[in-house]
Amino acid sequence: MMKNKDHTKPNKRRKRLLAGLVLTAVLAAVTGCSIEIESKPADTDIATEDNGFAASEGKTDQQALLKQFQTVVKGASEAPPIIAYLNAQIANADQITADTMLRGLHSYYDSNLEAAQKAFFTDNVQDVLLKEEWPITAQTAASIQDTTVRELVQSAFYGGYKLEMVEGSLYPIVDYSFQKRYSKFLSNQMKTFVELQAVESDKASAMDGGLMITWDELAERALLAEAFITEYKDSPERETVLNQYVNRYLTMYINGLINTPIHDFETFKLLDEVKDSYKKTAEEAPQTVTGNLVAQFLDVLASTGDQVFAVKDGKQLELPAVKQFREGLSAKAEGLLKQP
Repeated sequence: MMKNKDHTKPNKRRKRLLAGLVLTAVLAAVTGCSIEIESKPADTDIATEDNGFAASEGKTDQQALLKQFQTVVKGASEAPPIIAYLNAQIANADQITADTMLRGLHSYYDSNLEAAQKAFFTDNVQDVLLKEEWPITAQTAASIQDTTVRELVQSAFYGGYKLEMVEGSLYPIVDYSFQKRYSKFLSNQMKTFVELQAVESDKASAMDGGLMITWDELAERALLAEAFITEYKDSPERETVLNQYVNRYLTMYINGLINTPIHDFETFKLLDEVKDSYKKTAEEAPQTVTGNLVAQFLDVLASTGDQVFAVKDGKQLELPAVKQFREGLSAKAEGLLKQP
């Protein structure tokens, strides 16, 4: 059986993973012109000038900059005006203000994503979009013949969304890779958060009850999320990432999915490819919470002969050891993450 390792020791792999996400933050030097709030194309450049918020000694008035941003967000019925403001003004922000502005954008998405998606299920929108060549991008959207649908789609792209197809329907989701344009103005922790979310928005880990990436890629995402949680204990984004780690990545890795189980459909025995991934994670990241828990699960499975479920008269039966481990997974993970 595999021995459980002390996850609190320095973990070189976790640091390498985190370093791969973090870039050096550089603030731009700026000069002046007026601002203009309007919907602009998704490829609009970031302004590098002081657009009307100069304070004494040529410094930008951060409070005024943030207050105007909050006014824009409050009055925005759609996301494009917020993106236009960020493009025009984020170069004038210090890291604290830039982080706060991006959190404001994220809060807006949280509140308005449902409405943005509902707009794609009105009138003939789905019929028009499903006739278009997939994927539909910010560039190809210009060729949509139906004016109303074209403008709806372009507005979504201008607002920092991308289109996703799920179960034969098209609708917008937040495109975190779009936000990488702001990276050099952000703190390392906010930059890392955006990078982490972009991994998921670029390619969903799961869809329609099935895994869309490999088991090793799922483990990598779990390790990346864990690295953020461990490194940025005081981050306002920590709770979001903790939820993703425990309730998405780690849970899917240990439990599997309805359409992508970790076991054979007939024998209910652990699949070789999943076992290989578990062993790789446990061996390469033994000092992480993820590696620790996977090693424990391998020990549990070793005691059942790699059976995830028992089979009797062709029926699936719970194995107490496996059931107990899975039911306690979330609490155990959160407990280990709280350790110094």
